[in-house]
Amino acid sequence: MSEDLITNGNTACSPKIEEELFEEENKTLVHEFLDTDEKTWHDKMSLDNFVKKENDISTNQNLLDEKHKCTLCDYAASLKSDLTNHVNENHLKLTRTEQDDTQKHSNKVHLDVKDYSCTHCDYKATKKCILNRHTKIVHLGIKNHKCTQCDYEAYQNSDLKQHINRVHFGIRKHKCDQCDYQAFQKSKLKVHVEAVHLGIKNYNCSQCDYRTHRNSDLKQHVNSVHFKLKRHKCDECDYQALQKSKLKQHVDCVHLGIKKHKCTHCDYQTIQKSKLNIHIDNVHFGIKKHKCDQCNYRAALKALLQVHIDSVHLGIKKFKCNQCDYQANQKVKLQIHVDSVHLGIKNNKCDYCDYQSNEKSKLQVHIDSVHLAIKNHKCDHCDYKATEKGVLKKHINSVHLNIRNHKCSHCDYQAAEGGNLKKHINSVHLRIKKHKCDQCDYQSVRKDQLQQHVNNVHLGIKDYKCSHCDYETTGTGHLKRHINSVHLGIKKHISRK
Repeated sequence: MSEDLITNGNTACSPKIEEELFEEENKTLVHEFLDTDEKTWHDKMSLDNFVKKENDISTNQNLLDEKHKCTLCDYAASLKSDLTNHVNENHLKLTRTEQDDTQKHSNKVHLDVKDYSCTHCDYKATKKCILNRHTKIVHLGIKNHKCTQCDYEAYQNSDLKQHINRVHFGIRKHKCDQCDYQAFQKSKLKVHVEAVHLGIKNYNCSQCDYRTHRNSDLKQHVNSVHFKLKRHKCDECDYQALQKSKLKQHVDCVHLGIKKHKCTHCDYQTIQKSKLNIHIDNVHFGIKKHKCDQCNYRAALKALLQVHIDSVHLGIKKFKCNQCDYQANQKVKLQIHVDSVHLGIKNNKCDYCDYQSNEKSKLQVHIDSVHLAIKNHKCDHCDYKATEKGVLKKHINSVHLNIRNHKCSHCDYQAAEGGNLKKHINSVHLRIKKHKCDQCDYQSVRKDQLQQHVNNVHLGIKDYKCSHCDYETTGTGHLKRHINSVHLGIKKHISRK
């Protein structure tokens, strides 16, 4: 055998042939591991070392890749962050944008984070676009979209469409399943349910016990009640309002007489549906949820209960007349007093006589008592009847309980009511008798006394007859004094109350 031959197992190869075989095997292995044929090895040992190293690296890499495995699929990752991204993107379907939106939602709704502040006021917003809208609407007054049916203006066309659907078309598709309330927006319905049916009022005033379910209502309360900020003024009177809508309601109700919500049980009308519901519950159904803890008084509104407590139990009457010593617990009552007493404004006239009143309710009481003789409130101690429960109560306090808290500073006269004391002082001590007879020189303190004089003296009308004799008179007071003195033998002087 030639020395040029090398024995390899059972095969004898020459060094040249073995080198050719090695190079061919080298190229195959390199292509398998590196997908390239650029690198070569000069001996088999070098190639073996390379293959062993690559196998070790591949094994370790597989171990690292399987360190963090997904429990929802066969995915595995070497880093936990890669596994988290995989779960979010493939199983939770949260992209990076969606994750950002979720965080923004949490900041806005649950954490109340508002990063954008207005440079003109204390308004804050969660988005810059919302802040820009606020600036354009409130501070720049930009409202390019106008309603063709009223004077409403909007910054966005979508707001105008909502206004038309809600106000002019009456479209309110979201209905409350606990009452007949309907809302144009689902969010408004949710606010209604939480405030009315669940009693959730999370916004508290730091200066009084006022509570509300909306932050905007709290701001309006603070600005109007505590800061007295009412920038919308009425052109026809001194009324001022915090909101333009309230001013419009005032003009429609007071100056134009527009009251579109009418009661089906009586002739009551109002500008607000909520007030109509309160009227029906209070007057026709007798529903008065708010009870006084010091007496048996009940009210339909908590505000009316507070007025009762302030005036009756605490003696607080903060509205004072600047022309006399009259005081009232409500501003509307003071205005009625001024219109009636000082300005002589009595727009409600009786169709049966010349009686006039500044209040429609008083006119109805007059008609019921004088012309229709309707007196549903009866006294348990005598045969006295009254048209109003309050009048009956005054009768009981004055006649049967002898409660007369109003004392005259000039004599020992006492009256059950301040108005009667004032009449006593004007007639007895000041001799003020402003009602004069046009047929003689008779004068009286009260208009009804003058009418009695005319009927008795000049017309000979005596409607009140004694059941024991043929005595006739013009007033119940005269008849009562006649019966007491002549038939009962009671010679006690009865002062007019």
